[in-house]
Amino acid sequence: MKIFGLEISRTKPQNREYDPLRGYVNWGPTVAGVNVNEASALSLSAYWAGVRIISESLAMLPVDVIKKQGNRREQVDHPSEYLLNAEANYKATAFDFTQILVTSAINHGNGLAIIERDKYANPISLINVHPDDCKYVEFDEEVYWLIKIGDKKEQLKVMDRDMLNLRGFGTDAVEGLSAIKAHKQNIGLALATQKYGADFYNKGTFIDGYIEFPGKLDRDTKDAISEQWTRNYGSTGTKGTALLDQGSKYHRLGMPPADAEFIATRKFQKNEIATILGVPPHMINELERSTFSNIEHQGIEFVTYCLGTWIEKLEQEYRRKLLKESEKKTHVFKFNVNRLLRTDSKTQGEYFRLLSDLGVLSINEIRTLLDQNPVENGDGRYVQLNRIPLEQMADYYKKDITTIEK
Repeated sequence: MKIFGLEISRTKPQNREYDPLRGYVNWGPTVAGVNVNEASALSLSAYWAGVRIISESLAMLPVDVIKKQGNRREQVDHPSEYLLNAEANYKATAFDFTQILVTSAINHGNGLAIIERDKYANPISLINVHPDDCKYVEFDEEVYWLIKIGDKKEQLKVMDRDMLNLRGFGTDAVEGLSAIKAHKQNIGLALATQKYGADFYNKGTFIDGYIEFPGKLDRDTKDAISEQWTRNYGSTGTKGTALLDQGSKYHRLGMPPADAEFIATRKFQKNEIATILGVPPHMINELERSTFSNIEHQGIEFVTYCLGTWIEKLEQEYRRKLLKESEKKTHVFKFNVNRLLRTDSKTQGEYFRLLSDLGVLSINEIRTLLDQNPVENGDGRYVQLNRIPLEQMADYYKKDITTIEK
């Protein structure tokens, strides 16, 4: 496969400086004493769930290309529509492309992809590239991306107009802030808490203290007692009850995690991660304050305030980079969020009935939203007969009175 004439297809496995256990970037130790990187952050179930629910929710949404003609909007065919809804490139579906783009934007601050075009400047392929392999430079009021590709790390220079850049939150116009880097202390604390719990339970027992023995013990006796205790009651021991003799006493020092509010700490960290990612806590399995009555509204807030910002960024970036100059003023990209806002059948029926009675939607338009085929004579719009303009109200009642008198 070629990009701007440069062959980037590989005949042997690519040797990239990447270890899935460490990630591309290590942002160093935290106050909690653990290293934080992309892989370690994703090892937290709450962070994994948050990033997954955002990226996959966006990836599952259809993207329409709309042409504006005065007050009318019409869905049109466009070369980028297939790339964004079916196949982004020779090895990635549109779903996988978008999921990678959004995940990269969250974890690294930027989701980047090369736009390959044909001789007519139409986009024919969208290829994800990792932010660690990219660097942007400015020259003569233009932005260029220097991208390392291939086994020999050849450098490819791409103009910004040929790069999709889904920028995360931040203050720089081109580079966004990594959620992991910006909040590495909070994530580090969650990792340390997780490590503490694993180490504690790995002991295979709740014993954590010291043995008091009357009299003085020589070194050999101490070593023998320690070895026997560890063998029986340590991490690989099989006995669950300690047996002491000759007046020995066991004194407990540690407390079980529950007594030390270990579980409360874990819940607090889940809420912290939900705050960082902007997702409702129930979506990362923190249900303490969720109820049957408010969980639907939390879902709506997730679409509005969390996904809504990413959708707006993607729509604007697609319009900016995937359209020709002649199309930019008349064409827009629109994510269809209806499948995320679907409620229970009763509420959905009442909603569609209201829009139908107001003449907002026709029967076939409703059937389209329900992924059903249109029916004959289903394109007409209807309104309730008893709805009249306010200025005609007086004449309407005069007519009724005259009819009654007759």
